[in-house]
Amino acid sequence: MRYALSCLLSISILFICITAEAKADDTSDSIYTLKHVLKVHIATPDSALSLLNTMEAKKLEKLCLINAQRGIVYAGKGQQRMALNYALKAYQDTILRHEYIYYLQTMSCIVNAYKLLENHKLSIRYLTEGIKAAREMGHKQTEANFLFTMGENYYALNQKQEAYDYFIQAINLLENEESFRMKPYLSYFYGELTSYLSKEGKYKEAIAICNKREELINLMKKQDGIPLGYIDQQSAYLYIKQAYLYAKSEETEKALDYFSRFSATNYSKKKDMQRYVLVYQLAMKQYGQVLDYYEKKEPINQTTDTINNDFIEVLVNLSEACQGLSNYREALQYQKRIQVIEDSLNVRDKKETALELATIYKLQEKEWNIRQKDEQLHNSFIVQVLLGCAFVLALISLWLAIRHMNIIRKKNILMANKLDSLMSYEREIDRLHRQIAVIEESDQENSLNKSLFKKMERLIKDEKLYLIPELSRQDMLQRLSIDKNRFGQMLQENTNMTFSQYLTEIRLKHALTELKIHPNYTIQAISEESGFANTRNFQRLFKAAFDMTPSDYKKIVQEKQHREPPMD
Repeated sequence: MRYALSCLLSISILFICITAEAKADDTSDSIYTLKHVLKVHIATPDSALSLLNTMEAKKLEKLCLINAQRGIVYAGKGQQRMALNYALKAYQDTILRHEYIYYLQTMSCIVNAYKLLENHKLSIRYLTEGIKAAREMGHKQTEANFLFTMGENYYALNQKQEAYDYFIQAINLLENEESFRMKPYLSYFYGELTSYLSKEGKYKEAIAICNKREELINLMKKQDGIPLGYIDQQSAYLYIKQAYLYAKSEETEKALDYFSRFSATNYSKKKDMQRYVLVYQLAMKQYGQVLDYYEKKEPINQTTDTINNDFIEVLVNLSEACQGLSNYREALQYQKRIQVIEDSLNVRDKKETALELATIYKLQEKEWNIRQKDEQLHNSFIVQVLLGCAFVLALISLWLAIRHMNIIRKKNILMANKLDSLMSYEREIDRLHRQIAVIEESDQENSLNKSLFKKMERLIKDEKLYLIPELSRQDMLQRLSIDKNRFGQMLQENTNMTFSQYLTEIRLKHALTELKIHPNYTIQAISEESGFANTRNFQRLFKAAFDMTPSDYKKIVQEKQHREPPMD
């Protein structure tokens, strides 16, 4: 109950701010305005939601502000998950940051929803942001409210010292404010802090806070514009609380004095105040009067709705009164009834939670379907635009493809001629190398590595060992009678290649010759004739080496042979 009242006050603070500060629009007389929804949402929440739905459909207001207001309406209905769902949607919209009053309102809704759903860590996380924002905006009412709510979260987490630190910060902030409209909120904070202290049995500290609240109420009495009914209400709450605290402190005379003051107020005659009177009577050990009240004025056997927290409170009072009169058997019966009702409430809460979550799921599914339709329309428009350009792009692509093919053809012809020249040079160089090799064999000054390389090269080329696909480095080591380290050094110094790369180069050159001599051979035949074990590997290596495929080179050779007469 206290949490619900706290939430209601937190949101009401911002409602007053909005009413006082929000600018009026051109349609202020219309019912389809946030200002009007604000007025009617507590009395007729379903009507308020219907108005917001119409406003969204007609796009009469920014969606983030509509969602923010929905969050407030659902919070007032006690549907905290629905409130959180819409408040978070509003919060995630960057536009909300520019509407600072609604931003603070939404933050208040989020932190209170998380607090009431007992997700205190998330509530604290958003409160940290909210406190910073309220300070930057100079909105001290909201800052104080957030500070007090932060304390309530820490209290729920059993971090009581941190909780009281935040309570005091909130109270100090309002105590130092001269603005008179802050005083009602300060009175509320005094009352809440009194309840927390009383709950822990810190009656002297609670009485001290009550005294400060009494001074505040006396000060408000002197101010013009404060309704007398409000002063009477605040006085009633204060006096009955003071009477209870003095009773718990066993200061009977003061307890009776403050109860007399309470009874003198008009608000004490309200039926809702009887619950506080009964708590006071239990503290004064007036057990008979408590039982007499429930027997004569509010018989529990005539209560129709018993599955609620108010009826649990009745049973708690009856149980305590029976224990005070040593009627433990009847007290136990009341406690058993309390347990049954609490179990029923837990079942009801679970059903309501499931129903609320199902509603949220349906809403999210509906929003997803709407987004899908919007995306489909958007995609359809894009497709139409793209199809309009497709024909032009196709023509351009075709022209570019033909042009590219002609360029490639010319390049291949030039490359084939270049390769022919390179092969002629290669044969001439090979002939010269053979001549030089004969001379170098007798030259003792040549290095051993160079001699070994020449020897290996003669073996490979003269015996055409490179045409053997299985030829390996180990075969050459055996033929040259050297170790692998010497072999690697010799290759590095003379070719700067590995043995596999060296063989590939020789085989590719042989393939060029074969393609030119035998243009009618298949690529697979040329590959096998050149010592390659795999045709695909041959094509890949040929392309990497000469920037054209064997087939391209073969076509060029064939075309040249058709154009040129054979040489006798």
